[in-house]
Amino acid sequence: MVTTHSTDSDFVKPTGSVFLGDLVVTSFPRHEVVKLDTDLFIQWQQQIRLILRGYGLLGFIDGTFTAPPRFVQSFDGALVTNPSASIFDQQDNLLTSWLLSTISSSFLSSFTDVQTAGDVWIMANNLFAADTTAKQSQLRHELHSLRKGNLSIQLYVDKIKTLCALLAASGSPTSEAERTVVLLAGLSSEFEAIVSHASLSPVSLPFQQLVDALIEYEARQICSI
Repeated sequence: MVTTHSTDSDFVKPTGSVFLGDLVVTSFPRHEVVKLDTDLFIQWQQQIRLILRGYGLLGFIDGTFTAPPRFVQSFDGALVTNPSASIFDQQDNLLTSWLLSTISSSFLSSFTDVQTAGDVWIMANNLFAADTTAKQSQLRHELHSLRKGNLSIQLYVDKIKTLCALLAASGSPTSEAERTVVLLAGLSSEFEAIVSHASLSPVSLPFQQLVDALIEYEARQICSI
């Protein structure tokens, strides 16, 4: 083990959570990650968070992991290189490379100076987060404008859930009451009986209960044809 002297910046007590990964994630299995661009920031952000949380690496981008000190004190008092610091750097470099591979080529020039995974995350937010409020308004408009039309109940509900998930990922979650309003408002006249029942109910009916009732009602209609 090599002994060496340390600068103040290399021998510090970490102030946040320290990455304790025993094994470095050297590659990520094929994930269908959307390419980051102006229109897909919210989706990209959500996917990256979920994937990194699954691998226990989210701290590299949200700032909760602190790099281990490069040198530690041995039993005899000498400063020695810290193997944990090398593991941290290796994981951060691999993660940074993977994150860059998820960015649209038209925006890569904005990331030429990044050094860490955290840098990539900050740069992405600086470039695209300003549009988040406008995106939230657009998503909520799409949600409240949604109509069942010729869709099956299941596909209609899936569209509602997708838009709600995107809103939640953008930091503007929907309540169950709002989802219920959207669900009922977009139904055609053939479901008037269920809409009336829900409207006249003295208590707000759970969203999933209404979905189940609509699917059952739709199935009966199909069987009667």
